[in-house]
Amino acid sequence: MSDRDPPKPNSPSAFSFEVVVQHMRIHHPGCPKKTRLTIAARVSARDWKGSKLGAAVGIELQKYIRHSWTDYDELLRSKMMTREEARAFIAPQVQEILRAWRKPGVKLRLARHGGKFT
Repeated sequence: MSDRDPPKPNSPSAFSFEVVVQHMRIHHPGCPKKTRLTIAARVSARDWKGSKLGAAVGIELQKYIRHSWTDYDELLRSKMMTREEARAFIAPQVQEILRAWRKPGVKLRLARHGGKFT
């Protein structure tokens, strides 16, 4: 199933878009609205096979942050690091963003350097 496939409505392991959005408003109130909607679409489009909602949101948030807010993909493309090394290298950035998004009303101020945010 791709990220664009609609969720299976009768699947007991699929979370509705609205439920995911509400969960994120409660647990990640500082998350930007566009990101919240993107994550809700991704989570609601998958069958999570018995996973809890918080785990599903956490997995998708980490993936989104890793690929959209860090140099992870560039590190892999440049062959500077293995996947495991790159994940370990950017892990503090991912955790810092997640921490900030758990706080209400906190907006990240990121500086743009060479097309990437830092």
